Amino acid sequence: MRPFSVVENLGFRRPLHTLEPRYTIPSRAHFTRTVVPTLYKEAKVKVVQTLKEAESIAITTDGWTSRCTQGYITITAHIINSDWQMVNFVLQTRPLFDSHTGANIAEVLQVAVTDWEIKKTNHGIAIVTDNARNMEVAVREAGLEPHIKCFAHTINLATQAGLGVARVTRLLGRVRRVTAFFHRSSTAAALFMSKQKLLQLPPHKLIMDVTTQWNSTLDMLVRYLEQQAAISATLTSPEMRQNARNIDTLDSSDILNAEDLVKLLNPLKTATTVLCEEKSPTVSLIVPLKSMIEQNMAPNDGDSPTVADTKRAILSNISGRYSGDAYNLLLESTALDPRFQTLPQLDHNQRESVFLRVQKKAEQLQQNQTTGEKSTARREEAAAHCSTHGEREQKLEQLVQ
Repeated sequence: MRPFSVVENLGFRRPLHTLEPRYTIPSRAHFTRTVVPTLYKEAKVKVVQTLKEAESIAITTDGWTSRCTQGYITITAHIINSDWQMVNFVLQTRPLFDSHTGANIAEVLQVAVTDWEIKKTNHGIAIVTDNARNMEVAVREAGLEPHIKCFAHTINLATQAGLGVARVTRLLGRVRRVTAFFHRSSTAAALFMSKQKLLQLPPHKLIMDVTTQWNSTLDMLVRYLEQQAAISATLTSPEMRQNARNIDTLDSSDILNAEDLVKLLNPLKTATTVLCEEKSPTVSLIVPLKSMIEQNMAPNDGDSPTVADTKRAILSNISGRYSGDAYNLLLESTALDPRFQTLPQLDHNQRESVFLRVQKKAEQLQQNQTTGEKSTARREEAAAHCSTHGEREQKLEQLVQ
């Protein structure tokens, strides 16, 4: 992608003039005021028509901040078309100059619903957001329902709580200091590469994590464990003893704790990856995945103190998520998925209650469909009658004339 101003650069204009002197290059203003707005209008008409034809619509939204600290909010629509394929449209990305309060975000959502004509008479608009309090307020004030909290974000919050345990924080601090040393020292990096070759280890660089992205912390631990032999060989070599005297490698207990943490967190990363699916709905996965995580985080007599504390923090954070009508909707979605329809995480009475709600909703849906078909038939019959009546009047007028 190049900016529109490229058409004003001499290096761009001169070759085109050489190729075709008679051609007039459009100005930057022509692209910004005419070409792009026209393309946008044409695309918007097609998207709006597609959304109108969809029986139900769900939207996702999230706020984010650019590198220049400008706040934005993006809204995406999701439908299932007549071919039973999931289709996604990024409707808009708008700057949010005001504070990211629930009221301000609600106004953006309401404007988007009206602007893109996605309001359905007999259906609510399902919406997925993160777990932020302002999003909860925004969805409620915008009148959108049902509201589902993003489970990938829920996993992130729970895992961050586990990584915030004091024992884990100290361990990660040591790993980060070693990783940062190799990143800033070219001598250490070069010696590290030679040790990798000598020990026949993969020529991978150490990974520095991003504290807001827990999966990067897992990747950092996995890479450290993979390269621990080369790391120790480098830091204990005569060339590095002076520069690395303040850098401590992990002892055997730290290595065991790191290995246990990797085993504990790997299922959470797998769950997050499974949820990153764009071609098929994932709402039916939330209850089974949450149940699986809660089972994995159950205390075990063989757990080390570090693992026990981490499990306790993750379980405490995730167990209270999803309740009320939102949880009932998730259970119903799970019951409709052939892979999980037995609902093994529920007892007999709870399963029967879920199946009964699904049955009632299916009957109501069928009744609405039958009523709609009858209404359509009556309208067609009335239109045909009017057409026939009009033809008769026209023939009568011709006979009179």
